[in-house]
Amino acid sequence: MKFLLQLNNEKNYGQIPVTGPNGKIQYIIRGNLDNPNHTLYLYNRDNQEIGRLFADGGGLVASFTVDVINHSLVRVKKVNSPLTNLFYVTRLNYWITGSIKKGTYKFRSGVKNVASVKTIMGNTGVTLVCDVARPEDIPFILLISILFTQWHVTPLRLPTFPPIGQKFSTDPN
Repeated sequence: MKFLLQLNNEKNYGQIPVTGPNGKIQYIIRGNLDNPNHTLYLYNRDNQEIGRLFADGGGLVASFTVDVINHSLVRVKKVNSPLTNLFYVTRLNYWITGSIKKGTYKFRSGVKNVASVKTIMGNTGVTLVCDVARPEDIPFILLISILFTQWHVTPLRLPTFPPIGQKFSTDPN
């Protein structure tokens, strides 16, 4: 199943629509991408939270956790090796291979491809094409792909959604 995530600098009010195989919005990712310490949330069309991604450690390259409803916590860890740029997804036992910096990488379980991600640069921003083989992997792949894009693409400044603490009044005084 192919999913398109369009990351741009236009007003999205803190939301990234995720278009599904049928061309309609299937999911929405909310949160700010300007800081890797912020939490990203994945919602379905009914505005129900499906999962979230957040930093769980310190250091130059932190470990991140993906928390999907009805699933145990999954961590994304970088394998420290000067020769390779590998990432490992715990619990799912997926290796992420390819060039994250160039925007083309695959999620593998052994030698089998579970998902692939391709980054396309356009006039209005970046589009991620995520091809996911199994429906249960969709939340993990979408959230981790946003994380990797955030590391290697100019940060996108999205406003907070919804505005917190603003009160509107018709009183001119």
